[in-house]
Amino acid sequence: MRKKTIILFFIISTLVSCKKEDFSILSDVIYIRNAGADMPAYIYGNVSEKIFIIFLHGGPGNNALDFRISESAKELEKKYTIVYWQQRGQGSSEGSFNTEEMTINCMIEDLNAVLKVLRYKYGNDCRFFLLGHSWGGELGTAFLIKNNNQSQIKGWIEVDGAHDIPKVNIEAAKMLLDVGEEQMALNNSKDKWQTIVDYVSQIDTNNINNKIGREINRKAHDAEKYLLEDKVIQNPSGRTMQDYVTTYQQDWLTGIISTLYTYVYNDSFYNEIETTSFTDDLHKISVPCLFLWGKYDFVVPVQLGIDACNFVNTTDKKLVIFDKSGHFPMENQSDKFVNEVTSFIETYK
Repeated sequence: MRKKTIILFFIISTLVSCKKEDFSILSDVIYIRNAGADMPAYIYGNVSEKIFIIFLHGGPGNNALDFRISESAKELEKKYTIVYWQQRGQGSSEGSFNTEEMTINCMIEDLNAVLKVLRYKYGNDCRFFLLGHSWGGELGTAFLIKNNNQSQIKGWIEVDGAHDIPKVNIEAAKMLLDVGEEQMALNNSKDKWQTIVDYVSQIDTNNINNKIGREINRKAHDAEKYLLEDKVIQNPSGRTMQDYVTTYQQDWLTGIISTLYTYVYNDSFYNEIETTSFTDDLHKISVPCLFLWGKYDFVVPVQLGIDACNFVNTTDKKLVIFDKSGHFPMENQSDKFVNEVTSFIETYK
């Protein structure tokens, strides 16, 4: 079965290569080497206006190309170029570096290197928008508040971003309790919610360590699954084999490797991510901002989005709450997601 799949990828890739080339449509991959890491960035979309959306994936440990399979990315690529950067030590990234040196600051410099290479290859007239999801929201925020990094960016799009994980844990525990009791009153997945409510009701939210934080995160993902089953959250469009073929047609090996969700980090890096709070630094952000949040995101609750929109130092800001979405509004309500991102970019490009 595996051999047949590989042959299928090869045939489709060959057929696609025979089509007449459209120079406004970009399909490229670049490799960024920085501090011992070799990080691929897969670049797809319409390059006619040189507007690049730099996608900062979640995790750490997720795969940037997963976003490309979504309907949202497919639509956005028709107007803009999306850069699917595989972060250090994650997905199909390679290299030889000391994992003990992995820090948020190191990854900020990785992102600076990505922007530098893009400008070198495609020109200094490139216009960059950052789009950070989940952990990518923490990384994007860290990048924007450091030095003069904001001068490189036209706008910041944070999607359910974890820019303050201590607050994430507190808000998630509260939300799991409140929504859990609400859903049990409606007789929705009552026994399953009871398990969650029993757990979070005994948490001291003033004393959440990393172990408790991980368990809250697991319960958060369970909660969204129950809301999907009970049709409170809108089901995302299904992913077909054709979606994967289209995404990985030029490099099927990348597709296989990326689905492994491999990642490398150390205890100190994990502790840094889990204990860092950027809420008090949000006032340093002055670029146009768009905050997109799922109403039923237990992983990174909507209060984080409300805080971010309130605290950034710009009048060019907007918060959009997706009432039928969880942690992935780009999948649950893709049409609305695309419309909001497009409107934002067209306004501030």
